[in-house]
Amino acid sequence: MIPHFLIKYGVANSPIDVGEYLVKCPSCECDEWADIMIVGNYYFFSFLLIFPCGKEANVICKKCGCKRYGAAFDSKLISNYEEVKKYYKHPWFTYLGVALAAFPFVVVIIYQLIVQVFN
Repeated sequence: MIPHFLIKYGVANSPIDVGEYLVKCPSCECDEWADIMIVGNYYFFSFLLIFPCGKEANVICKKCGCKRYGAAFDSKLISNYEEVKKYYKHPWFTYLGVALAAFPFVVVIIYQLIVQVFN
């Protein structure tokens, strides 16, 4: 029997990258430069990342010092979001859990196709 404290699951987060962008500050009520750290959220099971489930931004305004943690990383935060989002993609290894779960099924399907072709 496996002890319950060894099987952990839930949502974890990990920093993706840091940048400086023009954002709408709620305190200054205008567009100001801010330091932004993009954080990826991931579902995990027993220390294995299953798949990414979203992104958040931690923002610090350079004018007033207002700090926002967990802000949605979307067009409401950054005016040129469509240009910026390509720089903050989840790393490839975060999809490893899905690949490992799908691998046995893919092997069985390929095996069945090979058996049908040669019979």
